[in-house]
Amino acid sequence: MPIDLVEPHPKLMLRFIYEIAALAALIKAAVDENTPNGQLEPGRVVPLMDGKKKGYLVYVGVRRYFALKWLYEKTHDARFAVFNAYVDVGLSELQMFVRAKMENEDEKGERQGLSVLEEVLGVYRIRDSVSPEKLDGGLKRLYEISGRLTEVKLKKLYDVERRTRSRFTLAQLERLCAVKEDKDFYLAAASTSGFGFRGDDVEKAVEGRNAAYSLDWFKDVFPEYANGALPVPQQQQPDEGDGGEEEGHFEANEPAVILAPCPRCTAVNMVRVQGQIEAEHISPDPEEASMTVVAESVGRDDRECWKCGKEFYVFFRHLEGSRFAADTSPSKEFRYPTTIVETIDVRYDYGEKVWQKVVGGKIAGTVDLSGGNNGGGG
Repeated sequence: MPIDLVEPHPKLMLRFIYEIAALAALIKAAVDENTPNGQLEPGRVVPLMDGKKKGYLVYVGVRRYFALKWLYEKTHDARFAVFNAYVDVGLSELQMFVRAKMENEDEKGERQGLSVLEEVLGVYRIRDSVSPEKLDGGLKRLYEISGRLTEVKLKKLYDVERRTRSRFTLAQLERLCAVKEDKDFYLAAASTSGFGFRGDDVEKAVEGRNAAYSLDWFKDVFPEYANGALPVPQQQQPDEGDGGEEEGHFEANEPAVILAPCPRCTAVNMVRVQGQIEAEHISPDPEEASMTVVAESVGRDDRECWKCGKEFYVFFRHLEGSRFAADTSPSKEFRYPTTIVETIDVRYDYGEKVWQKVVGGKIAGTVDLSGGNNGGGG
């Protein structure tokens, strides 16, 4: 059919963004005598219900339609001025949605599978025409979620997916929808996706949602919450352990410590990293001496915060000298640390009952474990 008689079905444009460059190139490359317009898979359309003009609404193959239209406008090649499609009649919006969902699940030819978020968007747009009592299984779950989210929220969640290159699951969206306040909802969603929480761990993401403030993209996606302050706990000194304050013993020294803020409550935890991995470079020439170097490796320290008692993880890698890259996360999902920190030497003053920073054998200030600036990094 002539492409100028076709337009996307306004309620069944299921994707947030239609990326067509790669598909257009594929269609152009597929042109041959058997496939004049390069469209390998036909779409599906319904007649336009408008007595004033003739036309069709495409509900399967919208991406193919946009790609062909773009090719025609760019090349003016008449071969791209047609759209191949089956014409369906008498279908409800729900039936069209189900067919579009199923056909995209195949991911064959030019098709790309829909994400759960896109499926929710589709149900959201047709929900006024749907009888919920006739739904069951996954469709019912999608319908219930669509009633708890607005299109604005769905688009925000899509922005999060693009930043993290991951997709929300149906179960994750169901749990996130139980978070009532918008701010808490977005924090929990960003934490879930940004820290790679899966399955039952989503509950941890909801509880530790303030960790989302530490994600480098959070302020870009949610500028309205960028200035939100993390809760600052009351100052508390670490446990003195078994040593106690003995006669003639007034301090304990710890060299090369990384200061690692808890991603849940921001209290500073002290981590001392010891040991290294060595790699030996062996030359193909047996007469040449081998060379031993320190191999780059990423370590993970699993620990409980001294303040809030919640488990979190420190990912670190040695750079050189006293410099490390270290990042904290409420999730044990691997992340490559990029924040540059310097180790510091610390001592505990039993008289003042504080940890102090030591530089060149001299006291250079107090280490604020409540989460303030310690001058050390972490």
